[in-house]
Amino acid sequence: MSYHQIDYIVQHWVVKHMLTLYPSHQDYEVRSVDIVDQRGRKYQIWIDPPDQKGNLEVHAWDYKRKRKDYTASIDDLGNCLEEAYSAVLLWMQTN
Repeated sequence: MSYHQIDYIVQHWVVKHMLTLYPSHQDYEVRSVDIVDQRGRKYQIWIDPPDQKGNLEVHAWDYKRKRKDYTASIDDLGNCLEEAYSAVLLWMQTN
């Protein structure tokens, strides 16, 4: 399946949080955002493409050792992205 099925959800979330979406990396199609805190520490949230059943995975990490992985349906992707974003915001406060 394709990212095109979820792009409207991802775009809404990116605009809501004023993030920059990266749609490609080294000639591969991706959906990824970087979040940088006030100290310059970087975090990433990225989405794997949906599978044939419409399920996908969302990942968040701190480019070091903290990482959270989520599984969601297309219908629940918005909530899942919010959960991943909240995890990153918490890491930003505790790092």
